[in-house]
Amino acid sequence: MNKNYLPVKRIPLFLLLITIFNSCQKTESFQPCRLEKWVQENPLNKSFHYDNISLKDGRIEKMFSYDIDINKDTLNKVIVFFEYNQKGKVKAVRDESNPFRVKRFEGVYDNKDKLTGIIQKTDNNIEDEIVIDYDAQNRLVGVTSRYLLGINRNIDYDANGNPYSIFRGDVTSTPSISEYTFDDKRNFFSGIPEIQFYWIFRPQSSFVPFGDNNIVSTKLYLFDGKEFTEATNQRSKREISYNEKGYPETIKIIRENLSSTVTNISSFGYLCN
Repeated sequence: MNKNYLPVKRIPLFLLLITIFNSCQKTESFQPCRLEKWVQENPLNKSFHYDNISLKDGRIEKMFSYDIDINKDTLNKVIVFFEYNQKGKVKAVRDESNPFRVKRFEGVYDNKDKLTGIIQKTDNNIEDEIVIDYDAQNRLVGVTSRYLLGINRNIDYDANGNPYSIFRGDVTSTPSISEYTFDDKRNFFSGIPEIQFYWIFRPQSSFVPFGDNNIVSTKLYLFDGKEFTEATNQRSKREISYNEKGYPETIKIIRENLSSTVTNISSFGYLCN
């Protein structure tokens, strides 16, 4: 018998065991946490805003948001329900913030289950149709109101896949461009990707729920009728603390023009597997 035979047989088996072990380690290490609670303190106007996200079977089912101090919030109040189709895609989002004007946003998908549009209804009457465009990497790059009555925006990405520049041409506001820089930690929305559907029609300029990472600084450019000029009084940066899994525990938004005044403090709670 060749004395070299046994070692030759053992080496592939040993390498196979290492490969399996490393594969298991990688699988276990990626267990995204899902955002459940979000409390925002606004020191300048002395208010607390509370967002509770209900999860069912690992997916977002409901968002309930209100001002803690006055228990009502006509501007930022949110009572939103998510509905899913048989393939697990968001079928519709129902906004009951105003019980006398219930809004419903219904997803339109192509034959590859890609979201291509949203039909906006109020009290079951169609108000608008939103068209959604993607780039070659299947990233959201354009959101356009078909009747030019609502939201219109374009998105550019940096080398890490984060949406660093967002143009907003919404009918009800001055055209603007937000430019962001990011950290290298997990976006606090990463455990609930369905939130992107909600962001499309109710954007929050301070927080972007897609891309892998979290915003650390922001510049805002406003259109003055001729060109986009930076609104230096809106420039901000963020101080972020993270939990042991790399998700933000607190985010402080600091306005540079107010002698580095903290304008918003967000605290987060997660459900982790």
